[in-house]
Amino acid sequence: MNKRLLTVMVVTAIFCSTVPGQAATAGVTMLNLYDAFGKERDGLTYDFGFSTIVEYKGKTILFDTGTNANIFEGNSRSLKVDLRKVDIVIISHGHYDHMGGMEYLLRVNPEVKIYLPNDFFSIGAPAKFPFREPVPEVAKTLPKDEQYFRGSAGVEGMMSDPTGTFSKWNIEYITEPKEVFPGVTIVPTTSSLMGTFVKYPPFEENPQLIGMPELSVSFATDNGQIIISGCSHTSIESIIQEVKKVRKEKILLVSGGFHLIPYGRDYIEPLAKRMRDEYGVEFVAPAHCSGHLAFSTFRAVFGDKYKFFGLGETIKL
Repeated sequence: MNKRLLTVMVVTAIFCSTVPGQAATAGVTMLNLYDAFGKERDGLTYDFGFSTIVEYKGKTILFDTGTNANIFEGNSRSLKVDLRKVDIVIISHGHYDHMGGMEYLLRVNPEVKIYLPNDFFSIGAPAKFPFREPVPEVAKTLPKDEQYFRGSAGVEGMMSDPTGTFSKWNIEYITEPKEVFPGVTIVPTTSSLMGTFVKYPPFEENPQLIGMPELSVSFATDNGQIIISGCSHTSIESIIQEVKKVRKEKILLVSGGFHLIPYGRDYIEPLAKRMRDEYGVEFVAPAHCSGHLAFSTFRAVFGDKYKFFGLGETIKL
């Protein structure tokens, strides 16, 4: 064999072996680890909650951890997912059906980086004391023994840094959009639907609503971005709007919980059409709290662009 032919063959072999790998790293592979619906599969337990694990450009990202640590462990083992290899964890919000599996995850991967919403009430994030005294100057008339912090700080603006569930782990609270890896952007929103009411002066007659922080994530690919939501308490439409402020790529896929169980067709169908026509969403993969009517309606609106994403299912885009 002459040297020129051998060189061509070697170059061709290298090109053919590297290009497919490069194409694969440009996309996203998602696996549903925890949900209440899906195809019949041995070794999996269906439960109401959500978790998906994502492979993206050599990184393994876990989004939410379901409700029950034992079920989360069993499903992970059955699906042959090695949680020790998880690079980062994103918890969408502080409800039990999205963070219950952390007990098991931190047992096997205690050093993993965790991104949490800035939620003082359910997550234990640091927060300013939300109350104020009507007569703050009284403090100075008291002996230092009776003054908070011996008079070095007033009540208003006091900081609280609790040792909550995640306090000893490698955590970061997200308050602004953040690109945690190239192409992986966490986007915070605040839900007014599941917030906490403060009914203290001066809000005793008209309680003040403190909204619930929530995190979603966007993955940039060559064909557009993939958005994953946990429960969409902020509404999936609001999440899409916030993501579009940060990432300018077209939206290839929106997946996760859309929180549409309580809504009727008159709400869900126009929403699905707006996602398709106004926001340019190409594919949808509703899961978790989206609800049976939403599954049916989104399938009708998106047709072959609807992706089934039950427990144990894998989506590659």
